[in-house]
Amino acid sequence: MLSVRDRSPRWQPPWAVFLALSAVAHVGTFAATHRGAPPPAPVAFEPPEQAVTLAGDTFDVPPTPADREAPAETLDAPSPSPAPPLPGPPPPTPTPSPSRAHALAPTHALASPAPSPPPLFGAVGARLATDLATSFTRAFPQVASADPAWAAAALGSTSAALLTLVLDDDGHLEGGTITGAPAEALRRGIERALVLLKAREFTARSSTTRLRITAHVARDDVHDGLHGDVFALSGGSFAGDVGTAFFALPPSAGPGRRIDVEIRMLP
Repeated sequence: MLSVRDRSPRWQPPWAVFLALSAVAHVGTFAATHRGAPPPAPVAFEPPEQAVTLAGDTFDVPPTPADREAPAETLDAPSPSPAPPLPGPPPPTPTPSPSRAHALAPTHALASPAPSPPPLFGAVGARLATDLATSFTRAFPQVASADPAWAAAALGSTSAALLTLVLDDDGHLEGGTITGAPAEALRRGIERALVLLKAREFTARSSTTRLRITAHVARDDVHDGLHGDVFALSGGSFAGDVGTAFFALPPSAGPGRRIDVEIRMLP
């Protein structure tokens, strides 16, 4: 005979019961495991060898042992090699001062001194003494122009004379000698000039001075207020070994005349 099984539902405990039993079992197991173990040692804080110093907004960090044990050469970073300097302009050559340049100049490079003039003869050092040849050149037109003989001189004529003048030790004119073949007007002009110079003192290159005097008569048709209708006279000049002078006479019975004179020093 077949038995009929009871098909009514069975009772099942809720999930909360299982969770509570699991928690009690875990706690019991943990307590049994750690019952004889010593308590954990407390964590000790060891201060560093050098305390951190705070000052304002900055602080100093103490060096670590690795930093203290590291060799000095490993702490220095290699410095970059300096760049080679750019080539510049060569330094200027120092110019010595004029006084130093003169002192450093070789003897052969110095300019030779100018030749000194020859010593003078006569009244050297006298306050009113003048050069004999220059004084004669200036005196001749002054005294010769007053001689009426020039008004009768032929136009275009040339006359020459040699004059020798002698000075004493004091620079006074001892005498003068006229040679050659001068015209009458030229001879008289030289004699008048010697009379004018007789009382004065002179200097010369030597005690004897030789002069060649040449006179030329020309027609004077210039009428500028100084020549022709009025008397004209130059002061005369002497430079080197040659002196020149002139005077012009106004027309009288004929045309005006101009007389040019050259005085040349002879050796």
